[in-house]
This record gives sequence, structure tokens and C-alpha cells, in this order.
Amino acid sequence: MQNDEPSRLNPAGPAHAVGASSLSARLFKIGIGVTLMLAGLAVTALMFIPWHRSKETHTWTETPCVITESYAREAQSGDFSQTSHRVYLRYRYVIDGREFTGARWRRIAFAGEEDEGVSRKTPHAAQAKELLEKYPEGRATTCLVNPAAPGDAVLEHQTTASIYTLWWPMLFAVGGAGMVWSVLRRKDRP
Repeated sequence: MQNDEPSRLNPAGPAHAVGASSLSARLFKIGIGVTLMLAGLAVTALMFIPWHRSKETHTWTETPCVITESYAREAQSGDFSQTSHRVYLRYRYVIDGREFTGARWRRIAFAGEEDEGVSRKTPHAAQAKELLEKYPEGRATTCLVNPAAPGDAVLEHQTTASIYTLWWPMLFAVGGAGMVWSVLRRKDRP
């Protein structure tokens, strides 16, 4: 025996329940797609910044400089934290008859007051030692100076490797866009 009466739980009938769940599933899929798309684009932009900053130094002027200070210190921020090795390099260079002092090894900035003037921070003693051996006090070398701001200088270019990994977050952006597109192009079936 069939019951032609609308369901007591759903006064609009079973067709409305299917339509409502289909709509909520589609909205959920759009939400996930938009989230993946935005996250992928945000990570891509964040990875693009160091690459762009590294490319800028390739246009900077190579200038003779002399290492005036070269030393390292160990530091530990807490009882359970790993020891970090902070390398301090200072170098002097002359631009247009004016003397400047630089402290940056590469265009990497470290956060925190305790890191003021740190040229490199690493958990590996061997990396700190290698940098100190490369730039001992008194060594004449070249630094890269920003022609637009002569007080801005580095000893070496930063790596451009981040550009080779941009495809990874872009997969999420494209996948999210694909999810949204599949929902929007799908026609409702009766």
C-alpha cells in the first residue's frame, strides 16, 4: 500500500529533502574549493617573495669591501630549545667617497631583538664555522650594494630555489578552482 501523504518529518516531501541535501553538498564543495584555491594562491605568493628579493640583488653593484668583524655565538632561547649558532659579520665598503658598514650575509632577516645584527643563524655549528672561514676578519672581498640605497648591502645572493617549487601550491589552487568549476557548470537533474 502506497502512502500519497507528504512525510510527517518533511512536509515538503522527499523531493525537497534531496534538493536541500544536494544544495548543501554543492555549497560545501564550493567552500572547500575556494579554500584550497585561496590557500594555494597565498602560499604561491609567499614563495614568490624570496625569489623576487633574490633576483633584485643580481642587479646590485659589486663593490670591494673588507671584513672588519667575524665571530659566532651560541644561543638557546629556552630550556628545551635547540642551540643556535649566530654568526656576526661586519664589512666596510666605500660608495661615492662615503664609507658604509654592512652586516648582512644574504637578504635574510631574522626576527627578534636578540637577533639584531645577526648575519646568519643556524642550528649547525659546521655551517657557522664554514661561513667564518669563508669571511675571516681582515679579508678583502666584494659585496653587493643596492644602487638606490647604498647603505643596503649583502655579501652573497640569496638562493632562487623557491621558484622551482611554485608548482606545488599551484596544484592546490588549480584543484580548488576545478572543484568550484565542476559545481558551477553542473546542471541540476530532475
